[in-house]
Amino acid sequence: MSLKRRISQHFSRNAHSLFGSHPSGQERRSMCPPHRLVVLTLGLLNVVLVLAAAVIGIYCAKANDFQIPDSDVAPLIVEMNHLRNNGEVIQAKEEAQAALAREQAAHQQLKTQIQEKLAVTDALQRNIETLEQEKQMLQANKTALEGNCGWCLPGWHLLKSSCYYFTNHAPSLKKNWNDSRADCISRGSDLVVIDDLEEQQLLNENFVRRFSSAWWHNGFWVGATGSPADETWAWINNGKRVNSTQWRSGQPNQSGIQRENCGAFYYNIDRLKTLYNANCQQQVLNWICEMERRRT
Repeated sequence: MSLKRRISQHFSRNAHSLFGSHPSGQERRSMCPPHRLVVLTLGLLNVVLVLAAAVIGIYCAKANDFQIPDSDVAPLIVEMNHLRNNGEVIQAKEEAQAALAREQAAHQQLKTQIQEKLAVTDALQRNIETLEQEKQMLQANKTALEGNCGWCLPGWHLLKSSCYYFTNHAPSLKKNWNDSRADCISRGSDLVVIDDLEEQQLLNENFVRRFSSAWWHNGFWVGATGSPADETWAWINNGKRVNSTQWRSGQPNQSGIQRENCGAFYYNIDRLKTLYNANCQQQVLNWICEMERRRT
């Protein structure tokens, strides 16, 4: 009889005993005793345990055969530590790069702010320069007004009892003697008449000084006319003769390109000798106008 059948009969007898059913005689003859079934079951379990123990022993033996020596494990541990350290280094590097990016952004922002401040500073500096120029102009006007005390027109200089106007033109705008006098007349004045040595010294001290090798090109027309040949020179309007001490050394010149009958004025260290003669039509110079000061 198979084990399966015996177990089935055992459970069948137990079921009949539990539910009050009594097996037939044939069934009682075919049932195994209970203790035999238990012994058989325990035997099977022992066999299974022995087999399991054998299998486990085999695997353990194989595991011992594959055990890695310490000499082989050490490099792996070193490599693992190295990788762990590298991971920390990489993390530190990433954190440093992030901090650097933040610093660069802050630096760029600061640089932008500095550029904005510089632009504002430049604008303020330009405004300051403009205001400084306006201040100088106002100061010059103030000085001129204070100096003239309202006696002279703007741009004119008060010297004693007369107002003087010194032109300051580029070479292309200079004029001959006749055109220069016409300009003075259009301003309500005339070419300057130097009546005495004191006036000549004042003009010399206030003269716009220009120095060049051809000094006679830098002079100013004045209201003196005459004849170099007979040395008769007089001032326009009043006809008063020009004092001989007023001429520069060697003037009036009776030869060369200066030989003509119109008088001019040029600065001289010797303040009493400032006049010279020049060609009235061909020579072009700046000029000095003179008018009486205003009555206030």
